[in-house]
Amino acid sequence: MAIVGLGTDIVEVQRIADFAKKPGALERIFSAEEIAYCRARKNCFEHLAVRFAAKEAVYKALPFGEVAFKKITVHNGPDGEPRINIDDERCAGLRFFISLSHTQNYAVATAVVENARD
Repeated sequence: MAIVGLGTDIVEVQRIADFAKKPGALERIFSAEEIAYCRARKNCFEHLAVRFAAKEAVYKALPFGEVAFKKITVHNGPDGEPRINIDDERCAGLRFFISLSHTQNYAVATAVVENARD
């Protein structure tokens, strides 16, 4: 198996909080499940920001052209680890590894993409 991409992103939590004030803004970027998960958390904007950073990191790591952020979803697996799903047939055979972290002010994510077919 070969690594085909690496991406990292950092975002200010306040930037996402400001963005979220615009009507329909979150729905353009996040799935309904992602929004519900984040809104159920004490620090909603930190969770939204780290998911935004994850989408950006994955986008940067992909070995091909554009994918809409809405097609990249971040969820927690049964073990609590963050997982990535991408609704794009070009991702068949790719495996994603993601690391997320956030503070009150910043959120950061790193993504590694591996070709599982090699």
